[in-house]
Amino acid sequence: MGKAGGAAGAEVEVHGWKSSKCTDSHLLNLVESHLLQPQNMIHWRHSGGKFFSHEGGNESVIFLPHVLWGLGFPVSDFFRGLLHHWGVQVHHLTPNSILHILIFAHLCEAFLGIEPHFDLF
Repeated sequence: MGKAGGAAGAEVEVHGWKSSKCTDSHLLNLVESHLLQPQNMIHWRHSGGKFFSHEGGNESVIFLPHVLWGLGFPVSDFFRGLLHHWGVQVHHLTPNSILHILIFAHLCEAFLGIEPHFDLF
């Protein structure tokens, strides 16, 4: 069980999750590094120091390692459909899981010449 209180500015933990330290400047640095599209294209926002990030309608929660390892938006129709089929969000997957899904999609499109489908996955 994590801590729910703390002094101002202190790192706080709830159920093993630390509050987010992400700010607009962190996200702008990712844009400058060409790892994230500009805000006017994909309408990103930081989590505002919350313990649990919650997505609104048409939003996805992602973590910094996802962005650093090349996950970009918008993602493919197959990827979005697979997430919907499984009933999960991007933040439920590990970077290696995302890689396996994208390798499967590439195999279908580039080598088999078919559209990837979650029934085949």
